[in-house]
Amino acid sequence: MYQKRTKFLFSIVVVLRGSGNVTRLKEEDVLYIAESLKEYDKQMVKNVGKSLSGIAAHSIGSTEKEIYDLHHAVPVGVIPVTCGKGIINGFSGSVQKIIEHLGFIAFVTRHKDVGGLAEAVRKGAKVVFLADDDHFIAINISTGRVVDNAEATGKGYAAALDLMSGGLRDKEVLLLGVGPVGAGAAAFMSAHGARVFVYDVELEQAENLKKTVPGVQIVRDFHEALPEYKLLFDATPAPEIIVKEYVREDTMISAPGIPLGLSRECLPLIAGRLIHDALEIGVAAMLFEALFN
Repeated sequence: MYQKRTKFLFSIVVVLRGSGNVTRLKEEDVLYIAESLKEYDKQMVKNVGKSLSGIAAHSIGSTEKEIYDLHHAVPVGVIPVTCGKGIINGFSGSVQKIIEHLGFIAFVTRHKDVGGLAEAVRKGAKVVFLADDDHFIAINISTGRVVDNAEATGKGYAAALDLMSGGLRDKEVLLLGVGPVGAGAAAFMSAHGARVFVYDVELEQAENLKKTVPGVQIVRDFHEALPEYKLLFDATPAPEIIVKEYVREDTMISAPGIPLGLSRECLPLIAGRLIHDALEIGVAAMLFEALFN
């Protein structure tokens, strides 16, 4: 299948103005992303065993080698969007740097909004990424593929947890929050053989997930359940819901939520066993899925 894919040349347009994820990012969340990507990769290799590119490739069932073959054939455009609450300072540039770090050619358009989209299309774009206050999607115009940022983020963080834990097959994972990010994570983890237990304050959402993802089981008491699981996936936007009493010596946590759901006193206890960033995994997983799935 990959050989067929390589016959097509793609260019990407990214229209961005918010995280489109669990919550809206702030300037301070993205301020130092560009300058810390090399160190970020070193830390990921140490903790997870793969770089950012390797994690994103794993999230779509691919390899870094397959992706490498298209690096120079896929220019990526980042378009600032001003509607809603407006542009987050530094956001577009950070996304550009993440994509360049993955090995692709990237640019931020001079124009914003519709003018930026027109500018990118004139440069031959075949895939567009569009974001507003509520949605961030990628559309591959050539294939009709639509990628949701939240779902891709869930898969990316689940892939990182799979790698860090040495494989999720036959292991129990407690998933907190079953919105779009949590649903994407649950689908990946279930497909990789994990036993997925979920908790959400909205029981109906948990029930709906159970109907769509094989093997999901519902947890009803959050405080009673937390200490019982070695592997945690925090897909909630709630701050400091995981305190040190819930963290074991072998606990591993994948936490895409902004703000981070761990209390400050947990951080020294979980060092090296926590996956969390503002944009990196989500952007990488979304880009790769738009290109290859």
